[in-house]
Amino acid sequence: MYKKWWLGCFFLLAASTHAETISLEYKAFYDRLKQVNKGNYQLVEVAFSVPKQQNCLIENGTISNEKTSTPLTYTDAQRLFIPLDDDLKNERTLVNLNFAGSAAGCAIAMQVRAKQTLTQYDRHRLQQINTEMDALLGTMQGFPMRYFRDPIAGLNFEFSPDQPVVVYIDNREQEITGSFKLAASELDNITSLRFSVSPSVLSPWIQ
Repeated sequence: MYKKWWLGCFFLLAASTHAETISLEYKAFYDRLKQVNKGNYQLVEVAFSVPKQQNCLIENGTISNEKTSTPLTYTDAQRLFIPLDDDLKNERTLVNLNFAGSAAGCAIAMQVRAKQTLTQYDRHRLQQINTEMDALLGTMQGFPMRYFRDPIAGLNFEFSPDQPVVVYIDNREQEITGSFKLAASELDNITSLRFSVSPSVLSPWIQ
């Protein structure tokens, strides 16, 4: 289900049907966030989340070590906001997730996405987002695999599956539901792209 827009990087949280609280090393998050920070990407970022499914509903969370404990910020969609902090890394910090039920079969998903979604894009912004997403994905694959991978196929715009959306590409108009994919090969020929509502997520299209 997530193949076309989620990175293939999922971490098993628990195998026990009785587990309710899971603790993960902060350093694993820090290392990924540091890669993004080094690249100085203007329009894209990495997002961590717990996909919503049975047994995987978060009640609350903390970021803690022997010296401090702070609440973990997350959204209704269970996107986790993890800070980039050298002190937290050095203090053997943990990210603790408390679930309403069992955490069996739950996972952490990591996704490259645009920092901001808009109702209207011009060619330059679309090209920059595509370029930055491709570069960031290549960096995360590491040596030597980044030299053998295919570039991303384009951009994937996600919307609520229950709401029809009108897409305007220059003078063309079409109605879509759920998602809209724009091939990288089309970017040079587009002057503007507009939606009747803002996408919830803009991520790479990976074939």
